Amino acid sequence: MNSIGSGVWFKPEQVETAQLDGEWILLNMDTHAVTKLNEIGGYIWSIIAECSTIDEIIDKVLMQYDTDRTQVEQDVTIYLDDLMNIGLLTHG
Repeated sequence: MNSIGSGVWFKPEQVETAQLDGEWILLNMDTHAVTKLNEIGGYIWSIIAECSTIDEIIDKVLMQYDTDRTQVEQDVTIYLDDLMNIGLLTHG
């Protein structure tokens, strides 16, 4: 299991989401910060609510995209940490 561990992921209520031309746009209504996600980031964003562990997210990414597991583990962990650090995701 990864360092983020198990638990429920929460998308804060103040975060609005839109998908435009294959890219995802996240708007934090409290801070007015806009974050643009690429295709894989958007895919992860779309499955977060249905996954209870980071390992489930990693497995789904690997099923969707043919890539190296070690790289996906590192990238997903960093990505989720980044989302939490800027207030777009909470975990508990």
